[in-house]
Amino acid sequence: MGDEHTFTLDEGLVVRPLSGIEELRGACRIYREVFSYTGEDQGLNPRLLLSLTQHGGSVVGAVNSAGAVLAMAYGWTAVDQSPADPHVYHFSQAAVVAASLQGKGVGRAMKKVQAAVAASAGAARMRWTYDPLLSRNAHFNLDVLGARGRWFVQDAQGLPGTDRITVEWALTDDARSTDSHTAPDSPTGGDTQELVIPAVKPLAGVDDELIQQLRDRFQQFFAAGYVAVSCRRLGEDQAVYEFRRPQ
Repeated sequence: MGDEHTFTLDEGLVVRPLSGIEELRGACRIYREVFSYTGEDQGLNPRLLLSLTQHGGSVVGAVNSAGAVLAMAYGWTAVDQSPADPHVYHFSQAAVVAASLQGKGVGRAMKKVQAAVAASAGAARMRWTYDPLLSRNAHFNLDVLGARGRWFVQDAQGLPGTDRITVEWALTDDARSTDSHTAPDSPTGGDTQELVIPAVKPLAGVDDELIQQLRDRFQQFFAAGYVAVSCRRLGEDQAVYEFRRPQ
């Protein structure tokens, strides 16, 4: 393993903050490859990532023994100015892992390293977004990491089919103590509701009616003060969200 800023995984793969222009170029390359991005408005550049590392942001990745970057995540420091709960948090914009490394703990290690970088910069919490109909991502965020889905935005990226849930992940004991939503397996807590979704995301144009029904349900839960705390598979074809609203 290592300290909280470095994790050594199998076969010499090291997850740590990235530095130097060549590593940052490698981070941009794996970002484009994993997302299959080719458009001018879809890329990253190493100058931006370097600026993030110098001004309160995070750029972390998984580097193999040959020095190749095979996964990366980046984000920046932000401020929530809500009068009820003002605080500094870290927003993680994206995290990508090469297909050959998915399911091997790389994503979890990157989140932990990114959290350590964020905490060092003064953030008490971390936030990021994900597609609510990708049950595997939902399970990772909610059940594996223990983050909480707190906000839902329809067409969050300005295009149809880009609905997103924003999760919040407490990084410090103080932040955890203010979280009124208990762990998914806790016998205590407030009102609990469930929502069954397809285990595989419905196809746009084929299942538009189902997608709209699920979108409406997500909006209803979050508008009523519920928080997403879990998403688990129900056999091969379905997954179930658990939402909790404190008493």
